[in-house]
Amino acid sequence: MIYFKTSTSVGVFSFGGFMSVLSIYGGDVTAGSIDGDLITTERKIALKGTRGNPVTKTYALRAISTSKPACVVKITLDGSQKDWFAISLDGARWEQRIDIPYIKDENVLFFIKCNIPEDADYGDNTANFLNLDYFGGV
Repeated sequence: MIYFKTSTSVGVFSFGGFMSVLSIYGGDVTAGSIDGDLITTERKIALKGTRGNPVTKTYALRAISTSKPACVVKITLDGSQKDWFAISLDGARWEQRIDIPYIKDENVLFFIKCNIPEDADYGDNTANFLNLDYFGGV
């Protein structure tokens, strides 16, 4: 099982009111809705894959309802096994980075795919990182 840690870098600009706070949700998530289970340090992003058998999971990203929308959101992968993973906004085009221009208080879906190479060493299950960089209002 491979775990992701989330890391956030926020740039701020004058947007009025509260700052932007993004959260990731798993479980049953629906685009444009506010459903899903909040990803926390206890409930991690975890993909359980096997060699040569890709696994894909759907997650949602949204600003909490009491915050301002986030702009210019960049999601990247990092870590010693980042090449085993890819992310996508549509489940068809897979990259190491995706860009979302604007996220408000409704789910924006994204997908993470785990594809462990045939020659991978399972003994090296270090955490990988899902980095969120964005501009948020203050």
